[in-house]
Amino acid sequence: MNSKGSKYRSIISANSRYKYGQNPLSVIFNEQAFFKSAEESQQREEIQRIIETELEHDFKIGGHVDFDFLLESIKNSEDFFNQSNQRDNVKLCSVFIDLRNFTRRALFVDNPGIETIKEIAKLKQRAISTWIKLARYYQAHIHSITGDGLMILIGGTQPEDEDEWTLGARAYLLGLRILESTDILNKELKEELINKDLTPYANNHHNLLDIKVGVEFSESTLMNPQGVIVNVDGQKRAVGEIKATSFEVDFSAKLLGYYNDIKNDKIEGSPKYGRVFMMGEKFKELMHFKDEISIIHYASYEKQMFNQQNARKVFYKDCKDYKDKIITIEDVAGLCDIHDSSEFIKAASINIAREVKTQHG
Repeated sequence: MNSKGSKYRSIISANSRYKYGQNPLSVIFNEQAFFKSAEESQQREEIQRIIETELEHDFKIGGHVDFDFLLESIKNSEDFFNQSNQRDNVKLCSVFIDLRNFTRRALFVDNPGIETIKEIAKLKQRAISTWIKLARYYQAHIHSITGDGLMILIGGTQPEDEDEWTLGARAYLLGLRILESTDILNKELKEELINKDLTPYANNHHNLLDIKVGVEFSESTLMNPQGVIVNVDGQKRAVGEIKATSFEVDFSAKLLGYYNDIKNDKIEGSPKYGRVFMMGEKFKELMHFKDEISIIHYASYEKQMFNQQNARKVFYKDCKDYKDKIITIEDVAGLCDIHDSSEFIKAASINIAREVKTQHG
């Protein structure tokens, strides 16, 4: 495998959040931690400040902040199809997250009545608000709240989006943090059940939360407006949002359909939840994982249409040993066969070459 070039060091040099070795999830949940140094304590304070700052900035759910302006150009129905109101070949990582079995939880509200509908809504809000904070920390966009989960996009026109491998590294870190949130959320849920004198239910994993995460990379996404034209008091305007359109964006959600079989048939040890990181083949190709990193090919998504058959591979990673360990982009780089191709490195190499030439000139 040839080493892949990435400018990730240029990205992280401009933003400290990608260099801190403290887990932002522990800050979001305000977990107490023992710090070996003043530097660790300071990093935690800085992470808290970044999260708070992100929530002080106005943002919306849906669309994409870098492309929402396209909707403003829509004045009639034909404008939805005008190529000048679209942007193509956008590189994006899509992260699809889903809380398992929340419809089933609601089914048992009246009988046996262990949880109320308000308690179930609180559980869901606790999870989704956590994921939104994590997404903002990794400078991602909430494309939609989808029932019991989220569709998150990483990529766009901002400086942090200029290197495609770094998009994948941010998606990988976000996915790991979301999987880790399963443990913390279940710890809280267990405590609530025990406080209700329902310890046997707390010890049964079927009563706990399970979170599915699927990630795929799209190197040619169409960002296009979708909606309708309304005519209010003689003023026409578009009601809708900007959508990310590509097979890969949708495929990140399709990956979740393989979760049960992977968890039940392939994952050993306990607990089994919070470990399965599912990814498409384009994301795997983007990341350039080293050969010794165990990325398992589980299945193929095969479909037939127009007398043609096509398929995409489904991969997964058991992240049991990565929890609270792969924290920075440098950590992710250590899993991948990549080299630094940033302008800083190029300039340093030129300077070194000049110095050697001068010394030997």
